[in-house]
Amino acid sequence: MLFFDFVKRAYYAAVSPPTPTKRDDAIRIGLLGASTIAPLAVITPAKSHPEVIVAAVAARDRERARQYAKKHSIPIVHNTYQDLLDDPAIDAVYIALPNSLHYEWALRSIQAGKHVLLEKPSCSNAEEARKLFRHPLVTGPNAPVLLEAFHYQFHPAWQAFLYHVNHLPWGATVDHVYSQQYLPKGYLNKDDIRFKYGLSGGCLMDLATYPLSCVRQVLGRGEHLNPIEAMHRPLPVASDGSQVEPQIDVAIKATYATDSDKTAEIRGDLLYGGGPSILPASWSHSLPSFKWPMTEARSGEILLSGQGNEERHFVQRKVTLWNHLIPTVYHRIDICDKHTIRRGEEIVKTWDVMEHLKAYNWPAGDVRAQTYQEWWTTWRCQLEEFVNRIKGRAGSGVWIDGEESIAQMEAIDETYIQAGLNARPTSAFEIATE
Repeated sequence: MLFFDFVKRAYYAAVSPPTPTKRDDAIRIGLLGASTIAPLAVITPAKSHPEVIVAAVAARDRERARQYAKKHSIPIVHNTYQDLLDDPAIDAVYIALPNSLHYEWALRSIQAGKHVLLEKPSCSNAEEARKLFRHPLVTGPNAPVLLEAFHYQFHPAWQAFLYHVNHLPWGATVDHVYSQQYLPKGYLNKDDIRFKYGLSGGCLMDLATYPLSCVRQVLGRGEHLNPIEAMHRPLPVASDGSQVEPQIDVAIKATYATDSDKTAEIRGDLLYGGGPSILPASWSHSLPSFKWPMTEARSGEILLSGQGNEERHFVQRKVTLWNHLIPTVYHRIDICDKHTIRRGEEIVKTWDVMEHLKAYNWPAGDVRAQTYQEWWTTWRCQLEEFVNRIKGRAGSGVWIDGEESIAQMEAIDETYIQAGLNARPTSAFEIATE
């Protein structure tokens, strides 16, 4: 039964989702960029949404856009990004351009009256984020919807994880959060845009922005992450010994403290290799390796019983979510209570009580479970709420507003500075407020 459920979820999510009849008032989305992420993020999710049609695409190379449109059955190919924005039949745009272009084309899209689903990170740096999300075109009455695409937050698995983190027993609270995300070495080419500083690349601007977002979500909006230590691994040196793109981080590790003495740690790697191997170290370091995406929240120790020099019973809870990025395929929420009996400073006994949970949909009886489906990906959940917001419906209640996107970019900039790197460059593009 479990295997059948897995096959069903995988088939509907990635191969052939149900395709309902499109409504007459369906939102027509245009793609800015013929990106590799759009099939996962928008094109496939849109097939199962009765109120979304992917109607057009534009790319720097029109021939590439034409081939992309043919492959994904997109009816309209525009010559330029601006031509797509000038198309009155397009209601919304999905922007998956290089990071350095996010600010300009998000603002141009809003100016054209289009709703915007904007790939993360929203901008190149915090300065751009503040200018974008606080721009009068964005904050004014009846402004188009603007959403940064942190898709993982919209899935019930992440929300179930947050629920257990925010409802710890015994009056406990989270005091430490850890999150990681790795990409196997060899998945990206050496000339990938993620390795170009001028295009606002870097691990923290791509893969590691997820762990940073995750720990910020767990600690809550009231907590400011102060980077205590940040270390990065640069690109390998060129054959002549020169340092290529010295401002680029291919991997990053950072620790943080909040003003309320909570701590956090993130790790991300775009070229992860060198896991356990029977091969010589010089060989194994060049091989790809794998680790699950994971976020873990830990409470402090709580005294349950006992006092003074008598035996005292302590407990500490740890809540872990495995694979927050693609939970539809597989995920697991582990709730582990570590019990310790102490006599003075002596540890007399320890034991763990473990519970494993899944959340492919909202809880039974929740009205949201009547709409959501177990095979929905994080991107399909995100698209549902993007449409709900455009249509003025309440939806699931999960949303990422502009101030949250600004705070995320501020945390990225501060982490880069702590690591001895520069924030990514600022665009010179401006749009008048009048």
